[in-house]
Amino acid sequence: MKLREALDTYMFDNVGQFGGIAESLGYQTEYRDGYFRFRKDGEELSMSVSEIREKAGAKYDESLRDQSKERVSALFDKERANDPKYVAELEKDGISIKRWENLKGHDKDGFTVIDHRLKVCYTGQSLYEYAYKQGNILDGKGTKLEKGVMSDLMEIHGKPGKLRFNDDGISVFYRKEALVIPDKVLGKKLGKKEKEQLLAGDIVPITVNKKDILLQVDRDLNSVILRTNQEIKIPDIIGQTSEYGGYKLTKADKYLLANGHALENKLLHSPEGYFIADIQLTDDRKGVMIQNITPGKAQELIKAMTPKLEAHAANIEAAKEQKHEEGRNMEAEFKEAVGKHDFEKIGKLKEEGYKPSEEFIKGIGKEHGLDERQTHEVIQLFGTKPEEQGEHERQAARLLDAAQTDNFHVIQEIQKEGYRLTQEDLTRMRETGVQANTLIAVQKIFGMEGSTKTLGDVKLASTPKPDNSKEMARPIASTINRAFNDL
Repeated sequence: MKLREALDTYMFDNVGQFGGIAESLGYQTEYRDGYFRFRKDGEELSMSVSEIREKAGAKYDESLRDQSKERVSALFDKERANDPKYVAELEKDGISIKRWENLKGHDKDGFTVIDHRLKVCYTGQSLYEYAYKQGNILDGKGTKLEKGVMSDLMEIHGKPGKLRFNDDGISVFYRKEALVIPDKVLGKKLGKKEKEQLLAGDIVPITVNKKDILLQVDRDLNSVILRTNQEIKIPDIIGQTSEYGGYKLTKADKYLLANGHALENKLLHSPEGYFIADIQLTDDRKGVMIQNITPGKAQELIKAMTPKLEAHAANIEAAKEQKHEEGRNMEAEFKEAVGKHDFEKIGKLKEEGYKPSEEFIKGIGKEHGLDERQTHEVIQLFGTKPEEQGEHERQAARLLDAAQTDNFHVIQEIQKEGYRLTQEDLTRMRETGVQANTLIAVQKIFGMEGSTKTLGDVKLASTPKPDNSKEMARPIASTINRAFNDL
């Protein structure tokens, strides 16, 4: 191609880039007094600097430039960019690399790319920036990273490391000499249990700024890394529709799913009604699967639960009403009832949650003339003695702490000391994130593990949103939802 034709057809930004075009086309260049003289095979021509500058930028077309960068990125190997033999190989594909020596001391701007097929040129820096925004690692093979997914271990600038493509481009993670579990991640302090789970290779969810994120140790990098949604996608809610609120996953649920476990026997809802099923991540861990669906069992459970749950919900409503009563003096009511020997009223106070101490009952009984038998009956009516009640609560708290830390030695001690495990204990353990396997072990230690699942093993997974109509009876799903939330 004649150089005069190149001046009119190539897209370039400055005089220097046009000089590179001339050199790549085989012209020898000489500059004197504001003019360039070009020679090739007997051809000679002269161009002024001002003439070249006038043409620079006149044919601006960013889409054509991006098209060229996409083509060059598929062929360019940044590790061999300084190798003359490799540069010669690129010439066969119509790509010239013009390296500038001592250009303002900036190595990243030290060469110009000239695409002869599309007749466009640009800086090496702009090629790198374009490629990295597209996830292209410029390895000469056109390799592009999947967004959000950590690459395999590779050599990066002579060091072992990995790459991950994100919204800001490509991030580099170099391998550390030794694994150190940090005390904090993104400002969130890691507990002893979370550190142990990370060391064991588990994926651990933590909450940062009201959002759950997943952490895991990368053994290749000897580092704790954040797993992205593109690597493991766990929703916050399953089964949410315009009519039903869906099942909100707890941190314990996310831990089990992320580490390959299934959430068994969850009560879900579909347009056809309720059903019981297991929830598990798909093989690529980017979605959830609903398996082992048993709709009939769900209806049986709902039918069996309804009376108890309705009663439980009613008790909760009554307790709330009682809590909001202002100016009520239950102690005075108790004294009045004892003075009148109104044992029906005393029983009602007990049902409403009033709990006098044994010493108080004896004092009031003596003051109002109750005999020893009547005083004993009132004490029995109000149940466990305060000191016994305190010991029970202490053991319950000790059991909960042992279950949270998988301390089965302490759990066995508590069982041997005569403590009786209750459904309330199991519910508290579930609500505080005790793992399913630990719950099963606790029930076995206390002799409560049966051959079939109980209502306590079924967690509501999708419930209707509240109905605003006060005249309509509460739907059964709403009743179940409220009762389960308060259990």
